[in-house]
Amino acid sequence: MKVGGEEEVPYGTEGEICLAGPTVMLEYVKHPQETAQTRRVHADGMTWIHTGDLGVMDEEGYIYFRQRIKRMIVTSGYNVYPSQIENILDAHEAVHMSCVIGVRDPYKMQKVKAYIVLKPGYEPSDATRQMLMDYCRKHIAKYAMPYDIEFRPDLPKTLVGKVAYRVLEEEMANAQPA
Repeated sequence: MKVGGEEEVPYGTEGEICLAGPTVMLEYVKHPQETAQTRRVHADGMTWIHTGDLGVMDEEGYIYFRQRIKRMIVTSGYNVYPSQIENILDAHEAVHMSCVIGVRDPYKMQKVKAYIVLKPGYEPSDATRQMLMDYCRKHIAKYAMPYDIEFRPDLPKTLVGKVAYRVLEEEMANAQPA
């Protein structure tokens, strides 16, 4: 495991997942800048692929994926992993699907916002929002709490069917004053 470049981190410490070996990629075709950012020669003389993923390696060498680095929310100096918050929200009986993003904030750097699609039989309302916020308070650290929950009939999707969180981030960025 490496973090922030070429520095190796101890077992059990979070870092960027980097790969090296004879079967890793050669390049992004016709994209030299992206290739240079991803393929880097380290002090050990080897070329390492920087995956852009955060993970932890245990003492047996198993790697546990945490989150895409770009997707991590930094709020009041704390790292918040949207997928962890989404897993908690998705476990609630009223939630069909959720997406969590970071929203610019002048004091905290970013704050946490949740978008939720409710299951049939649940209506978007202040009471439903309060029920979900109460649930969050029981299962989520105070610094990672969503400041807002927005109900949507559906969430934007990528071509492969994943939630397009970047679309939601762009919506929020365009809605906020610069």
